[in-house]
This record gives sequence, C-alpha cells and structure tokens, in this order.
Amino acid sequence: MHHFLTSLEEMAERPPRHMLLLYSGGLDGTYLLQRLRDMNIAVTALNVRIGESEPCSTAEEQARMFGVRIRDVDVTEQFFAEFLPAAVHADAYYQAQFPVGSTLTRPLMARTAVQVASELGCDVIGHTSTYMQNSAIRLSGSITALAPDIGVAAPFLGSDLSRSEKLTALQGVGISFPEGIHSIDSNPWTRVIECGSLESPENYLDESVFRWTRDVSSAPDEPMEISLTFDRGLPVDIDGTVIALGDLVERLNALGGEHGVGRFSGLEDTPFGVKNHEIREAPAATIIIKAHQVLANAVCTPQEHALRGTIAREWTTTVVHGGWFSNLGESLARCLADLDRPLAGTVRLRLHKGSLTVLSVNSPNGLYYTRLGQAFHEWMNEYSYTPWLSLATYPSRLRRSGKVE
Repeated sequence: MHHFLTSLEEMAERPPRHMLLLYSGGLDGTYLLQRLRDMNIAVTALNVRIGESEPCSTAEEQARMFGVRIRDVDVTEQFFAEFLPAAVHADAYYQAQFPVGSTLTRPLMARTAVQVASELGCDVIGHTSTYMQNSAIRLSGSITALAPDIGVAAPFLGSDLSRSEKLTALQGVGISFPEGIHSIDSNPWTRVIECGSLESPENYLDESVFRWTRDVSSAPDEPMEISLTFDRGLPVDIDGTVIALGDLVERLNALGGEHGVGRFSGLEDTPFGVKNHEIREAPAATIIIKAHQVLANAVCTPQEHALRGTIAREWTTTVVHGGWFSNLGESLARCLADLDRPLAGTVRLRLHKGSLTVLSVNSPNGLYYTRLGQAFHEWMNEYSYTPWLSLATYPSRLRRSGKVE
C-alpha cells in the first residue's frame, strides 16, 4: 500500500489508481496536473473555496486543458461555524506573534477532500506543499487522521523544482503565469504574503504587497470607536447590531484595515528548523482576539485564566503542527469552549493609525470590584485577615527562622 508518496519519482513508480488533487489554479498545482497527465494517472481536481463568492474560472480552464474534471466546493459556512470559533476561544496567535491563518483552513480543506475522495472512490489525495511549508503536515496529518486507508501524495516534498522550471514546462504547453514573485495565501481571517523580496527579514517591507491594510501615515487622522458584544466567548454584535460572525469579520477587516490595524511581520518555524519570513494582514482577527482577551480577563477567576492560557497555547501548537483532528486537539478545543461559557459582555475599542486601544469592558459576569459593589465590601469587613497573612507568610518565616534550609 502506498500510503505516502513524497516525490514525483515515487508517483511514477507506484502510480495511484485515482488521485484527488487539491487544486486552486496556481503554478504548483497546474504543473503537477501536467506531470500526472504525462504519467497517465487518473486525477480529479478539487477546488475548496473559503470566502470566495464564485468558483475560480482559471482553475476550471486549466484543469480542462489537461482533460481533468474539477469539483468546486464552497465550505465558507463550515469555516465560520466550526473552525474560526475554535481560534477565537484560543486567542490563537502563532508563538504570540500573529493570528494563525492556514492552520484553520488546511484541516477544513483536508476534511472536504476526504469526503469527495470517498464519494469518488479515490485511493490517494494529493497536495503541493513543500518541506518549507507547515501546510505539508497540516494537510497530510488531517487526511490521515480522518481516512487512514486513503494515501497521501505530497510530491514536492522530495521533488524540489524551482519556479522557473515549472514556468518553462507549462509554457511548453501554452500555459503562462504572471511573473509576480510573491506567494499569497488568503482566507477571510488572514492574508499571508511571502517569498521574493520578503524571504529575508533583513529587507525593508515593500508597501505594495499590502491589500487589506493602510500604512499608518495614510490612515485617517480621526480615530474610530467600536463596541463588540460577546456571548459564550464569541462576538455576536457590533455597535448594538446583531451580526453573523462571517459578516462581522468582513466588516472589521474593512474598518481595521482602513485605520492601519492588523499588520504583522514575523518568522515561522518550518518542520526542519529553518525559519520562514512572512507578512500577514489580519485586521478583524486582531480586533476580535484583543476584545476577547480583555473580556476573559474581566470574567475568569485567576485559576481559570491561567489554565485557559496554558490550554490555548497547547491547542494552538497542536493544530499548527497538524493535530486539528487528533484526540488531543479536539479535547483541548472542547475545554476552551467550555471555559468560555461565562464570557458575555461588551468591549469598547478605539482604532487609530495602527493602534488598537481598549476603552472599556462591561460584563454581567465580571469579577471586578465596582460591579460586585456593596455586598463584596460588607463581606470583606467581616473577614479576619490575620489567619490569611499568617498562612501566606509561613514558608518564608519558617526559612528565616533557620528551622529549614
């Protein structure tokens, strides 16, 4: 059984009976379609849409050029219903640097691929991730967890071809691609830009790569204030108007981007230790996660807050490395959602020239002094402080006394 095919040579030696290829019309996928045709491997292409309103016409046209059927599946609704809420509950930032993006979409793409592959009777699911991309394990790990009997083809792990080699091969069959040097991976939550001049973190950023966010120098001089209301840890209302999560993300991307909020530059660890530089735009993610953190701080007990921070970091690390559908990943996600049940209330924020300032937080479940009011004050008046101080200081007093070292 060919469970993993990690090079073009392996695919030629042990060809799948019928491959389902995750395909969005890009250079790598189109080149792989050409190679699969040359190997006489039966293939069906699958374009998984997350946030795009219409099917990708380029993907359809190029698949047809190789005589390949293409399936188009829109999973935007599942993204907002299942995958994005888990990231909000976890305040999911990669190594506390920037909001995660493909970490959320790759498991959903893999699940969709497994469903379609099972329907079509495919024995292998293919993708084009390289050894420099964490998506290799996110896709492969998710596919294997959901369908252990379906093989995974990731030929560009072992077959490392340059962009120019792929372009030249496709030009030979009449297919051309723009000469753009940047790789862009976009979904409703994040827009990630890498490669080209961005590969080195030592280079100054090229302003032209940004699409969602303004530079702070051109952002409006007047600040904007917004209020977000949460229920059970998820945002449900903006400025007094109930709104679906997908619509809220779209609106906050526009508002935050206009005011220069949500730009990131950082290094992501690759599977083999080398770091990959990437630029990220995520206005809505920045705003929602900040408000969620503030609300959690107001509502959670110290023990709950410490525990949810630990679990959130562990969940984020787990799913970044392909464990979305693992028992650990699913258990941690359920725990975070459960800890978020009391998180209800409104957070008011100011957006101004790249800054995001918390103005106020109001929660019916808040543990802050002014909300608890007179009852708490009266209870504290009856409290005896001597036993508390005696117990709290006992270890240090014991050590100072010389009775223990």
